[in-house]
Amino acid sequence: MNATTGNDAHDDAESVDWAALAPEGGDRIAPLLAEVTRSDTALSELHDIIAFPAPGHTAAPKAVDHLVDAACSPRTPATDRWRPLSLLLELVSPHAEDLFPEPRDLGQWRDEVAWIATTDIAKVHEQYRAWVEEAPDEQQRWRMRNRLDVLELPEGPALLQAELDTFEAVRARVPDLLELLKGTSNRGGLDRAGEWVSYVLAFLTPDADRIVAGITGSSQMLLARDLRPTRQSASGLRGIMDQALEGGSEPLPAELFALGLLAGPDDIDLTVALTHQMAGGNLYNSFAASVALVLIHGPNTPREALRRVGRGGGTTSGYEGLFNESWPHCGPRSPQVLGFLALGRAGDRARRLRLDILLGLIKGEDDSRALVTGVGLELVLGPRAKGFTAEEHVQAEYDEETLKVLWAIAELPAGAWEDEGFRETLAAWALPEDPEEFRALVGVEAEPEVVEESAPTGRPEPTGPPQGGILGRLFGGGR
Repeated sequence: MNATTGNDAHDDAESVDWAALAPEGGDRIAPLLAEVTRSDTALSELHDIIAFPAPGHTAAPKAVDHLVDAACSPRTPATDRWRPLSLLLELVSPHAEDLFPEPRDLGQWRDEVAWIATTDIAKVHEQYRAWVEEAPDEQQRWRMRNRLDVLELPEGPALLQAELDTFEAVRARVPDLLELLKGTSNRGGLDRAGEWVSYVLAFLTPDADRIVAGITGSSQMLLARDLRPTRQSASGLRGIMDQALEGGSEPLPAELFALGLLAGPDDIDLTVALTHQMAGGNLYNSFAASVALVLIHGPNTPREALRRVGRGGGTTSGYEGLFNESWPHCGPRSPQVLGFLALGRAGDRARRLRLDILLGLIKGEDDSRALVTGVGLELVLGPRAKGFTAEEHVQAEYDEETLKVLWAIAELPAGAWEDEGFRETLAAWALPEDPEEFRALVGVEAEPEVVEESAPTGRPEPTGPPQGGILGRLFGGGR
């Protein structure tokens, strides 16, 4: 299946001096790579060693070829290809919140890493602190803040270099990864390789044209249904089941996610194809295509696409379920959080839609509360860099949209206010960090918290896949 020449050299992981690349756990990398397609434990342990910004991430660029080879090997059962692909996804999107709504500029990234490598580290720290303070918006602030956090680690510059080298190593294997979009075994069933590889490819924006062509060709989505090749009738139960799992030549929701990040507004044929998907009977594909159109056309998004996204949020699946089906779960950020950030690409066109999503995120996303609260306050009050005072808030006459956001914050339980990052976010807009003072400011009375005690069932606690690390993200929520 490998399309890149010279891949045979990647087969012997034992020939790499992993211990030199990753002093902490490097001696375990070769055997873990050998088991990564067959073992959840090996996948989890390998992730813990080489994920960004773990100290062993300096070994990640060398591990990329072995992971791609494992996923593409004809010896790997189709049901096991998702494991190395899921780790590749973590390696190309370690801080996914940095990538939405605007993608990363590869040339600027290269220049930034080169500057870090040749500059006194104290001066680098000083510059990044200034960039954090001067950031014009929340996305840029998080991007600089995340960089600074890594640079303050002992091997910070080397880790940032390895992050870039890893991205470049995955890009070099695009031809092989595109092969995983083809065939029934890769496109049908749960945890299909086509789904996982679409998530990986979506973040390789410098190779957008090649990847878009690969996705549209594999799913034949640019052809009307009556022009697509007719398959032979299935013979036997197994054939019927295979065709049912394959779902014909329809695109996967994850492919629609990738097209949204990679395609340009000048591709009229693709816009027409996505419009057909948006108007189709498949709820998940309709929602994913609607979001893709928003990302592609930004401020010029057709009103119908925005309307369809909102309609999807009103279904029983809701935004959470629909984003979980078509968007990846990257790091601590849920698919819904990433979708909320990405819709910012449409600017004011998506304002009401984003506010609708935001209210649920503020109340329900503990790990991302500081992030989404900051973006929400920026949406209704303006950027933190504008400079706010407590007196301005006391005298302000907030509009309805602003009040909804402030009321959602005011109604958070006591535990949410213990999050230092969340309180710092409020302080950046000169809002009270104390919950009682905040409620008094926005005119909300505290409601007594009711703690419900579940009655003992006499049964042991249910067991399931591990909920920590990479496996917790894979099995504990949306993919």
